[in-house]
Amino acid sequence: MVKKRVKKAKPIRKVSSKSSVRSNSPKRTFDNVPLSVKIISILFYVVGALGIAFGIFFVIAGLMAPSLMSSLGTPEDIVQKITQANPSVQISVDEVSNLISILPVLFAGAGIVLIALGVLYIFIGRGLIGRKQWAKVLAILFVALGIVKSVISLFGGRVISGIIWLVIFVVIEYYLGFDEQSKKFFR
Repeated sequence: MVKKRVKKAKPIRKVSSKSSVRSNSPKRTFDNVPLSVKIISILFYVVGALGIAFGIFFVIAGLMAPSLMSSLGTPEDIVQKITQANPSVQISVDEVSNLISILPVLFAGAGIVLIALGVLYIFIGRGLIGRKQWAKVLAILFVALGIVKSVISLFGGRVISGIIWLVIFVVIEYYLGFDEQSKKFFR
């Protein structure tokens, strides 16, 4: 008796509803993103990471501020050192004591705000790559605030840095708001 070889059929894989939806939708890869949006998104990621890093630094500085201030001596010693260094500065012991007590809160509060803004910037960068309209609106808003800040710094005496940042912000604003590729990408 001769046995016949029977080929086993490959098992049929069930397709979940999520994968079938993904296969029918157009691919949204990093390759489909216009170069200008990629660069702006990367800038938002970098600024967000720097904001988080500086925020952590400020929180740690706020926690360390009491020990750092105590290493300078008592409030009376600090006032004496300040008046010796610059006799025209008039500061009282109470003012130094208040500053010592509020400094940790100020540093920690500034750190928390920086961390929150850093996380927001990272979400904006991610949203720009993902074609999210809210990310485009927030990016345009933050860049517009940067333009205002740059103009103010021009009048504040920081001419060179003000011009450089103004040019950067205007270019970013143009690419997000008026560039045809960017408009098509976010439709």
